[in-house]
Amino acid sequence: MGGNTGRRIALLGTINRDTIRTPDGIETESYGGILYSLLPLSAIVKDSAQIFPVVNVGEDVRDVVKGYLEPCSNISFDAVSFVPDKNTHCFMVYDEQGNKQETLLGGVPKLTVEQLSPYLDADALIVNFITGTELELETLQHVRSESSAPIFMDIHSLTLGIDDQNRRFWRVPPRWEEWVACTDVIQMNEQEAALLAGSGLDTEAKTTDFANRILDNGSSVVLVTRNKNGADAIYRRDGQTILHHSPPQPAGDPQDETGCGDVFLMGFMSRYLDEQDPVTASLFANKFAGINVTLRGIEGVRKFGEALENGSPN
Repeated sequence: MGGNTGRRIALLGTINRDTIRTPDGIETESYGGILYSLLPLSAIVKDSAQIFPVVNVGEDVRDVVKGYLEPCSNISFDAVSFVPDKNTHCFMVYDEQGNKQETLLGGVPKLTVEQLSPYLDADALIVNFITGTELELETLQHVRSESSAPIFMDIHSLTLGIDDQNRRFWRVPPRWEEWVACTDVIQMNEQEAALLAGSGLDTEAKTTDFANRILDNGSSVVLVTRNKNGADAIYRRDGQTILHHSPPQPAGDPQDETGCGDVFLMGFMSRYLDEQDPVTASLFANKFAGINVTLRGIEGVRKFGEALENGSPN
């Protein structure tokens, strides 16, 4: 399926409004969520695919969101629903030690089967949990049962609960194995993987043992991103479990790690659809993450296409 195939790619998630407060009391307003996936993906696939963000967006941020996405000719608004609810707003407060407390306010309705049905025949379905409440498990299970499209998932904020003061906290997601069973390719960072595994994955043996649980559950590939240490792809071939480690490939001096995991999955997906080879796809994805780390914030990521032209993976 290489070349100009006219693929249809559906990406499920949330577009966040973010307020970031640093220890000196300075507040910065920004936007994020699946923008960190959509903008790079647009540059990666160019005219070989059309991208459908399947997302509910608050009317209060309509103009801002359109400002980010309308310049991308391969991003369609067909599945974007502008709703009267206040858009999801994440407040991030950092202390002197670099610890972060997140508070999530507002919030749009969960995605429904009706919203997802037009994309069951897409070439790829991507689920990126930004709030962890984008859709019900039963909705995703319906999609899995009705669609033959490969499902890629970043487990991300599914690992975050919300307390009675709207503060987010780490916890093992209820029924997480049922969520993961809906996927063909599941991605998580090493902290999320350790949470689900119940212990740190600091050796190949521990990582492989944990990945085997997921592969036995129906997924084809497990991706564990390791920040500045690259990423692991675990899969099976001829009955054997294989762990492939891809080293990091920064394209320049690191500026901001935000969104590197999002870009990694976009790069992996785009190459995996071509060849179904986790090794090639991982190496390809790491090059894109290496470009992303040289860009600062969402305004930097808006220039991903320009940066890609200067350091494009082959």
